[in-house]
Amino acid sequence: MLYAIKANRQYKIEEDEKQKFIDRGYEIARLEEGKLVFEEVETEETKEIAKLKAKIKKLEKELEELKKVEDLEKEKKSKGEGK
Repeated sequence: MLYAIKANRQYKIEEDEKQKFIDRGYEIARLEEGKLVFEEVETEETKEIAKLKAKIKKLEKELEELKKVEDLEKEKKSKGEGK
């Protein structure tokens, strides 16, 4: 049995009604061990968020690498000036 939940309302629904309620903005949950467990619904927004998070991680790695290169260049300059 599935439950469609929105705005403090809860409806028991069948599996074949699931998409209809998702399209209307309801969250879908299953009753497991006496607790409602919500399903992750993939929307355009969640897809975009996932892409942006991946891009952020990639850019952070690039930034770290650039900082390391910059630090090495500073060390070389400071050693070269001391001679």
